[in-house]
Amino acid sequence: MADYRKILGLLLEGRSYREVVEIAGCSHRDVARVRQEVQDRGLTSMVAITDLDLAKWFPDGRRKVSEEYVQPDLARVLASMKANRHFTLLLAWRRYVDAKDAGKKYGYSQFCALFTDYLRSHDLVAVLRHEPGRAMLVDWAGDTMDVVDTITGEVVRAILFVAVLPFSGLLFCRAYADMKSPAWLGAR
Repeated sequence: MADYRKILGLLLEGRSYREVVEIAGCSHRDVARVRQEVQDRGLTSMVAITDLDLAKWFPDGRRKVSEEYVQPDLARVLASMKANRHFTLLLAWRRYVDAKDAGKKYGYSQFCALFTDYLRSHDLVAVLRHEPGRAMLVDWAGDTMDVVDTITGEVVRAILFVAVLPFSGLLFCRAYADMKSPAWLGAR
């Protein structure tokens, strides 16, 4: 979006279209739009011009679009997620879409983006709850690494198998020469 305050200031200094475009990094259309406002309003100084004035003179149209959509109650979604660990964003979105409110509804991806922004703006974090002994997370981890046999000097490629108990955070790790079935079954 063009910086209309900067463009206005440059035009009131008497700069040419080309100079304004180069300095402000805007289009000729934006400069012409500001010049028209300067002429229509008889502006000679930026002293009394507020940000609200600029927003009225040069609306960008984004607010109008978001006002068409029914805004989800993200605080309620968060409260539902805290109260019921099986309550997901997909379920929240489905309830939002099924509501009888008149107006456009956000799609699922935009709903998730709005919820993420809400969490970020309210400095909230997601807490994962794990039951003891219920799950163990296993996988091959990271890049391969070289292991040097200290006696022979032979370099062998090693792959790390990692298992984590999410409730306690305990970790098990072992290196293997490959990721074939015998290594996988031996590691588990």
